[in-house]
Amino acid sequence: MADIVLSIVAKVAEYLVEPVIHEGKYFFCVSRVIKDLQNEKEELKSERDSLQDRVEQAKERTDLIEKPVEEWLNNVKKLLDEVEDLEQRMSTTDNCFQGRCPTWKRYCLCKKIVKKIEAMGKFKGKSNIHPFSRRSPLPGIQYESSENFTYFESTKVAYNQLLEAVQDDCINMIGVYGMGGSGKTTLVTEVGNKAEELNLFDKVISITVSQTPNIKNIQGKMADMLNLKLDEETEDGRAQRIWLTLREKRVLIIVDDIWGEFKLKDVGIRLDNECKSRWKILITTRRQEICDLLDCQKRIHLGLLSNDESWTLFQKHANIDNAFSESLMDVPLRLCDECKGLPIAIVILGSSLKGKSKDEWEVALQTLRYSESIEDHEGVRTALSCLKLSYDYLKNKDAELLFLMCSFFPEDSKISKEYLIRCGVGLGREGAFSLASRRSRIQVGINKLLDSCLLMPAEESRHNWHGYSEETVKMHDLVRDAAIWIAKRLNHKSLVNLDKPLSTLAEDYIIRDYFAVFSWCEENKISFQWDAPNLEILLLHIDNLHSLNLSYATFEGIKGLKVFSIIRPYPFFSSSQLLSLPQSTQLLTNLRTLCLNGWQLDDISFISSLTALEVLDLQSCHINELPNKMENLSRLRLLDLTNCFILQKNYNGAIGKCSQLEELYALGCKPEEYLSQSLMDIVTLPKLQRFVINTIKKNNDPDVEEHLNNAGNICPEGVRFLSLDVFNISNLKTSKQNLLQIAEIVCLQHLHGGCKNVIPDMIGVVGAMKNLSSLSLDDCADIECLFDTTTDPVCVDSHALIPKLVGLELLRLENLKEVCQGQPLQVLRLFEKLEKIYIKDCFKLHSIFPWECNLQNLKILDIGHNFACEALFSMSVAESLHQLQELYIHCCYALKHIIASGRDHCLSTSNDIASAPTSSHFRMLMPNMKRLYISHCPKLESIFPIFFIGGLAQLQEIAIVNAPKLKYIFGECDQGNHSSHWYEGQIMLPHLEVLTLENLQNLIGICLENYHAKWPFETTVSNCPKLTPSETTPPKVVLCEDQQKKLASKIKNSTLRGLPQLNLISCVGPAPGQILSLQ
Repeated sequence: MADIVLSIVAKVAEYLVEPVIHEGKYFFCVSRVIKDLQNEKEELKSERDSLQDRVEQAKERTDLIEKPVEEWLNNVKKLLDEVEDLEQRMSTTDNCFQGRCPTWKRYCLCKKIVKKIEAMGKFKGKSNIHPFSRRSPLPGIQYESSENFTYFESTKVAYNQLLEAVQDDCINMIGVYGMGGSGKTTLVTEVGNKAEELNLFDKVISITVSQTPNIKNIQGKMADMLNLKLDEETEDGRAQRIWLTLREKRVLIIVDDIWGEFKLKDVGIRLDNECKSRWKILITTRRQEICDLLDCQKRIHLGLLSNDESWTLFQKHANIDNAFSESLMDVPLRLCDECKGLPIAIVILGSSLKGKSKDEWEVALQTLRYSESIEDHEGVRTALSCLKLSYDYLKNKDAELLFLMCSFFPEDSKISKEYLIRCGVGLGREGAFSLASRRSRIQVGINKLLDSCLLMPAEESRHNWHGYSEETVKMHDLVRDAAIWIAKRLNHKSLVNLDKPLSTLAEDYIIRDYFAVFSWCEENKISFQWDAPNLEILLLHIDNLHSLNLSYATFEGIKGLKVFSIIRPYPFFSSSQLLSLPQSTQLLTNLRTLCLNGWQLDDISFISSLTALEVLDLQSCHINELPNKMENLSRLRLLDLTNCFILQKNYNGAIGKCSQLEELYALGCKPEEYLSQSLMDIVTLPKLQRFVINTIKKNNDPDVEEHLNNAGNICPEGVRFLSLDVFNISNLKTSKQNLLQIAEIVCLQHLHGGCKNVIPDMIGVVGAMKNLSSLSLDDCADIECLFDTTTDPVCVDSHALIPKLVGLELLRLENLKEVCQGQPLQVLRLFEKLEKIYIKDCFKLHSIFPWECNLQNLKILDIGHNFACEALFSMSVAESLHQLQELYIHCCYALKHIIASGRDHCLSTSNDIASAPTSSHFRMLMPNMKRLYISHCPKLESIFPIFFIGGLAQLQEIAIVNAPKLKYIFGECDQGNHSSHWYEGQIMLPHLEVLTLENLQNLIGICLENYHAKWPFETTVSNCPKLTPSETTPPKVVLCEDQQKKLASKIKNSTLRGLPQLNLISCVGPAPGQILSLQ
């Protein structure tokens, strides 16, 4: 019985005492509970972080995360936030009785903590969720790595295979093959760019072979990429020099468009055992057997697009959707199917039908399906059918002619638009149309071809002989094949000869039936009789340094010739090579365009017999004089004497006899006296619309060369260019006055005669210059300011006198003190349209921009060698720079601030001191700035206030050199009510790619210490002893794993010199193997 009683008592005690003890721990075991909470929290956070890393990796693979995973992360995040809140509340709740006894509040908090510990325990170990993620569908056309490269499933597979092969040490020859227009060149170029981005090679080189390889041209391109000068005369010697240069380098060599057997050794690519370990050669070809011939260890076939991929690409270029296709009974879809997945055909056909009617779509489908057989190869037949259809849809005679003309040039040629226009004038329709009208029509034709994807803009503008860039286009090789085929059907057979002697072609009667002949040859004598009655265009490029003798040839058999061009591509190598033309040249009475470039010509009196001539181009030629009987050329519309040397210094009146002349180009024409004497005649030409006339002597002066180049670049669209030397304003002749009044670009050197300003002094003599778009003044000692309205501000309306001024160059104006004196509204309006300003060697200039002016259209500002200016802009002017893209400042020895501070004595009004901007306002300051270059400014203390950084979102490059007083690029704001903490912690300059900091002895950082600017990967730091290392990795910037990998792979490109305090603080993120390249 006693045992039963004891058992009952024990049980009662268990139910009464244990709860009391359990509740008691909330009062007396708080520390242990908190410790348990922290342990559970850290374990759960570690598990959460591990899962989050898996999520980030999956997202990098473009996987979609399963919903349970997202729910687990969200629930854990919410729970951890509640735990941290409890910890915060517990830390601020004190015990009573001087800490000896817990309070009721701590008791309640402790109970909640215990529940959170239990809740966290339920989540622990539950993060291993299956399925975790699933592969997301490909976005198709939206999956792009760059603007010009489109990923599809097919191209992505080939891209990955190529990238793996490029990184495989056991592979050194890789071949990509597929039909023309399938995207081989684009693909290997993208792989090359990626390899360069990953620093897999010291150099990535790309060359194009084409059907008829030009070894010297290929070697020249390789030399250009290697910055190598080839002095050897023979191709073999040049090849050996290239091989010696490449031998010790890790290089990827892309050899594009190989058609037949091609010996890589001929261009300097000799793959011996030593080079195999360092070189990768990646070739593209249309023929698989080429890959076998060159022993490619990896062969990758680039096939056609799938139906879905083709339809996506077609929809984009035709600008249609599924609903539109259904409304036309799926005609667009069936048209797309006829392209058979060939990208070039899809793009061209889709572009040609954009915006067309239903009937035109149906006609296109019928034409494409039932066109006659073109070639034996099915793919070529399909592609050429599509291209022929696009040609038919041009419906523009000029565009059709230009399309055929472009096929006359060799593959991969960069074709000058201006050259096309001049040849197009010769081949185009005759009539009473002005040259300006025909120029516009031909330009419309070129644009139509570009819009239809039958022509492509060249990646880079080609520089002509005079150093000026010119717009160029090129034609895809498959499109060119189609154009040649079309020309044959239209009885416009063309011959592009790159290897055979021209005499052989003539003797074999090969050229008899041809409409056009384009020949690159190295012959120095052509003596055969031309017999080609259908020949209308003959283009000869003489690729040697010898004279060319045609005096024994006869042109009687080509009297129908309309365009004749004999050009030496590089006349500056030797300007004395003689071109001798036969007497029968005067029989070419149907000739409308004659281009003789880069020759020493003896007697050119025959030109006066070419009565149908409309374009006469004598660029870079030496001539005795222009023919006296130029009046016979009653149809001559264009005369080009650019860089022409005329031996007869006394002008014979020839230019003035060209009564129909509309365009005259004479930049660099010598002697300058010849042009000066001709001005009286030039101004009397009744139809002259475009001219480029320069009477300034260069005398090998680099400053003058720069002056002329800048003047041309200020307004590249300018068509009336006048450059005058030793110009006495007090003795202005009528001829010069008239030319000045109609000129669009004006360059004046050594202006004198008491002219102290442009307005009112110069304009008062010359008269209104209402067409003036660009003004350049060089070495004009009398000029003290440009616009002076202090004498009579009421009567001067400067905006009406020069209303179109957008470019301004001031060079070596030794007495120029300020740009503007007096500030009436009319003068300030001049600044609103300015787009480009160049100022150099104006040592006394202390005030450039009036403090109230508006520079809303300024895009480029370049200022150098100034001793007086302390600040460039007031704050109000800086706020108007919405379009500024490039700012160059060099050798400004008095410059302290780019933007004047409120303390500056030169600010005279309270309006110049702007209040601190709001967060919405600062983003608008200089929003288009891309490049900032500052050098040799010894007094420069600040560049921009810190609040400007928010507006410089497009800034890509910063280079600052030799500014010893500069502490921060973005420094203190001088505005009183600006809080420096408004922008604290933000990551600035998101598009900054290149940063160069050199010889900045007091530079501490990009920004003040409260701000964190992300440093770009391409960083050069030299002699900046106070620059803190922690600035490069600010503590509040966290790099994701992908960024860490990129940093690890690119850090070897950074240059850090002159940093005596640099210590390696930490290395986190990438595995040690990923930073082995750090030297």
